[in-house]
Amino acid sequence: MPARFRRPEKTVHETIHGVDVEYTVPDNTPVIRLPFNLDAALRKALFTLAVIMTIGAIVWGTVAIGSMLGLLAPSWAAYLVAGVFDAGWAACLIAEWILRHDSKRATLPQRAGLAMLAVSIAAIILHGHRDDALLVGIVGALVSAAAKGVWFIGMHTIRVKLEPKYEAYLNAQRQQAGTEQALALGERDRMLTQNHTVKLRLALEAQRGDQPTVDQLVNPARSTSVQAADQPVEEIDATTEPATVQAVQPATGRPVHTTQVEDQVDVLLSRLRKGEHITKAKAAEILGVPESTAYRRLTKANSLLNQYN
Repeated sequence: MPARFRRPEKTVHETIHGVDVEYTVPDNTPVIRLPFNLDAALRKALFTLAVIMTIGAIVWGTVAIGSMLGLLAPSWAAYLVAGVFDAGWAACLIAEWILRHDSKRATLPQRAGLAMLAVSIAAIILHGHRDDALLVGIVGALVSAAAKGVWFIGMHTIRVKLEPKYEAYLNAQRQQAGTEQALALGERDRMLTQNHTVKLRLALEAQRGDQPTVDQLVNPARSTSVQAADQPVEEIDATTEPATVQAVQPATGRPVHTTQVEDQVDVLLSRLRKGEHITKAKAAEILGVPESTAYRRLTKANSLLNQYN
């Protein structure tokens, strides 16, 4: 049975002699219905007629202008381009509807729509003049003008003129919402780019084995911590390299490096010169240091080896 003719019911929960029961009874509660809103119905009818008139204007303008353009172009191209004339000012109507509460920003689509409408009317009249039917061309052009006029009247009925302070408040709210959306989209793009960069580095290091990447070879003396391909972000060794202590010999005046870092790099460099293939794990085993530290020593050794070669 349709819901309109179905008698309403309600469910009753009750306890009878200690037993919970549930049953339905007719619901005699009066239904309060909203009164008929004549203004809303007339407004809906107005915009429905405006949409129908706009569709008719687009069809007529497409047929008229398309037949004229068909003299110099294929029929499918002529009618496709002809639809742009009326579709342009119809698109401006949509923009004007969206910005109906913003008088400053709504001015641009209003003026652009009028300009496109004038071009469409001129083209339809020109088509009638070409076929020696100027009167028909004028009447056909008035179809587009009438549709635009009905839209203008409809927008006038719903547009509310806000006081400057409320319009400024509404614009500020829109600006804040737009800014938050733009920041969220920018953060998403940054995270996607960062994720792509990480995947690219992992793919390069997987292809090259445990050898350092090109960026690490070009910039071996960067002071920031180096993250290995298989090392999570949370486990990056944040300890900095020990400062290089230089003692100047009195006789020669040349600095002498006396740090453990240089000794470890020299050990790895000597083995690399002999042609040994040293991985990160093997370097850690040779030097007796964590893999993250061994990775940095191996990077410096490879850089020196490439410079010498």
